[in-house]
Amino acid sequence: KFAKAPAPPPAPAPAPTPKIVNTNEPIPIHVAIASIKESYPNRRQIKDLEGWEAACMKFMRQLMRHPWVSAERPKYIFHVPVHMVFPEIRESYAAKIDHPMDLTTAEAKLLQGLYVSADEFMSDIALVFSNAIAFNKDGHDVGEPMSCAYYEASTHLLKYIRWLSLELLQSYLVDDTDSPVVESGSASEWRLTEKNRQMARNEMESIVFNFMLEKTEPGDKFSWSEQDCEKLLKSLRHTSDLKHMGYFIEMSFPQDYTAYISKPIAWVKCQEKLQKRKYNTIGETVADLRLIFSNALKYNDPSERNVSKLSVLAYNSALHMSGKLEAAIDKMLLTVGDRIGRERIDMITSHREMEAKERAEEEQRKQQWEKENPGSTVEVKTKLRIVHQRNSHRKKMTDFEFPFYDEEDDQEETHADSLQNAKALYEKQREARATLQEIALSIGIHVFRKHQENSAKKELAHRMAQKARAERIRMEKEKAAAEKAAESEEVSGKQKGACVLTALTDSSRKQIKMSIKKPKPLKRKLLSL
Repeated sequence: KFAKAPAPPPAPAPAPTPKIVNTNEPIPIHVAIASIKESYPNRRQIKDLEGWEAACMKFMRQLMRHPWVSAERPKYIFHVPVHMVFPEIRESYAAKIDHPMDLTTAEAKLLQGLYVSADEFMSDIALVFSNAIAFNKDGHDVGEPMSCAYYEASTHLLKYIRWLSLELLQSYLVDDTDSPVVESGSASEWRLTEKNRQMARNEMESIVFNFMLEKTEPGDKFSWSEQDCEKLLKSLRHTSDLKHMGYFIEMSFPQDYTAYISKPIAWVKCQEKLQKRKYNTIGETVADLRLIFSNALKYNDPSERNVSKLSVLAYNSALHMSGKLEAAIDKMLLTVGDRIGRERIDMITSHREMEAKERAEEEQRKQQWEKENPGSTVEVKTKLRIVHQRNSHRKKMTDFEFPFYDEEDDQEETHADSLQNAKALYEKQREARATLQEIALSIGIHVFRKHQENSAKKELAHRMAQKARAERIRMEKEKAAAEKAAESEEVSGKQKGACVLTALTDSSRKQIKMSIKKPKPLKRKLLSL
């Protein structure tokens, strides 16, 4: 008897058309999302997904946590078809975009099993943002605010989802050397390959590691970039890794360590440099942390020389902690790379809004002037004043007061130039303040050391006086004891020379009475013969 062959899997059903009522009014986002999900009634539960589908759903959840895309308070709307929330651009959007796509539709298709591979799913996700770039390009070129905002946000998010997909779908990457490689930028499509992942990592490292830290003053609260460096240090101090990390915390090394290692370093040294704001870039922090374990691997390598059993344990611990560090770096590259891009775009957007506001105010002033002076052809010009710092004797400047400035003649200057000048002036003041703090710190250290020296001298003098006093008291006691001993010896010597006479001359001795009696006369007895 032969077992029956398993039935072939059913072919994926065609994607249903969302049942949305045609309306010229914008639909609330939550209503539109619910309508799209209802169009896919055979959606599976997330817990039922396996393999690459589960990994794609994990990617989807991570993307939906992005500050710009979060469904709770989205800054930009990519969750539903464009015509649902912007019905006024329905026709123009359909004329430019052949294959509309949104995040909710892509998620519903994944749950219903309409994708055959992770590459196909990622193509639809990338299509969401590449459509937004294509539609808003013309408006971005002419400076239309809404088009500029969506164009720049979509450009960044398209790059971010490429980084995110190549990190979260590592288990499903293929080693395809013939596939096209995306080196950098916002590519509209890419393959999930090992080479593309390496290119994405190199791109993130070039952005993140060269990013200048926003330094704060020692003792103040860390800036967000310094906090990310601190998180990287703390990721190596979990309780579960204590037995492995114990070798690399303190700056204690064997006697011959410097013969093999040119730059010894430990975890506490990295923490001290971060606390004292010695790091200038994130890359410097990462390089020092990597150096901890590379030094340990070099010194304790059992294949290079005969090492002790303890060195073998340290070598294995360095391998383990190096892997932990690289995993933490991978996570940091995504979060910090995304934040750097978002802050850059937010700054561009704020500058654009400021310029638009200035243009609106200028136009309003122009209309007001034309209204007050009808028929005049004089143009109204807006000028910025350039101010330079001069040596003013009006008031002495301090660290916490604004200096006086003298104005020169009016000169035309662009907004960008004024911002650059203000930034340069701020940096100069910040350097002067840092120099002043260093001088004050050195003076304080000098005064503190002088106080320490005086205190040490006073304490030494006090100890010497106590010691002299104790010595004097000891000598006096010894002298008294010697005198007492001499007296006792003198008395004992006298008693040995005439002890009977001394006893007889003692007044307290009891007197002995003596009496002498006359002898009785003896009667001679006559003996008869």
